[in-house]
Amino acid sequence: MPLLDPGARREYLEPAAVILAGVLAVVAFGLFMHASAGSGGQPDELDPIAVPTTTADQIPIPLPSASLPPSAVPVDAISIERVPVADTVDLAAEGTIDWVHWGEQGRFSLERDAGGEFAILEGTPTAPRIRHASSPQRFTWRGGEPMAKSSGVTSGISTCGAGNGFTVTAPAGTGRNVLTVYVGAIRARGDIRIKLSTGGEPVTDILENREPTMTTAAYVISYQASGTGKISVEWITGATFDDKCGGVSLQAATLS
Repeated sequence: MPLLDPGARREYLEPAAVILAGVLAVVAFGLFMHASAGSGGQPDELDPIAVPTTTADQIPIPLPSASLPPSAVPVDAISIERVPVADTVDLAAEGTIDWVHWGEQGRFSLERDAGGEFAILEGTPTAPRIRHASSPQRFTWRGGEPMAKSSGVTSGISTCGAGNGFTVTAPAGTGRNVLTVYVGAIRARGDIRIKLSTGGEPVTDILENREPTMTTAAYVISYQASGTGKISVEWITGATFDDKCGGVSLQAATLS
């Protein structure tokens, strides 16, 4: 068989080389796909880093800085209530700070709490000053001086004529206290005036009785001052309806 000339060999060999290269490429791609399928089909991917998210309702609300509220500044305040007197008044039970009763042993006598340290005081007496035993109520006490105790007395002190009366004082401070004053009137108009030495407006009231028998009342006075001072209670005969001896009376007082 005659050999092919070089030109003829090149004519046959070049197409064969192209075909062989294509076959090898197909085989190589098949092997690559097989290897990828054996490993799960996809290359491993790194897990994404979790980034915290904040919704609108999770946004922190700034709070005001903690601070103490300003202290309330005490003011000069007085409130009163006029109430009927109980049939029997236990002065020692009611007057936890101090108590006083007037007139059991004479027109200038005071029966008072032995441990009250003279918190309740009477101002300068005015004339005339008379001991009475006309109170429709009774007053009891224990732990007193100069009388240690009493099971019930109706005594007190009274005065006659317009302009005459009594003054009672007690300590005042920034704490709230209650002063109760037991008073009466016989054929007279009693005028009460209550004032704090530290300031504020006075408080007034009227108790009127045109009868010859004593009318009584208890003035419950709640008060607070803007500083250290005292409260004063003036109980004065504002008018008299008897030319002989119409006036006001004072029986007792308690402080708590």
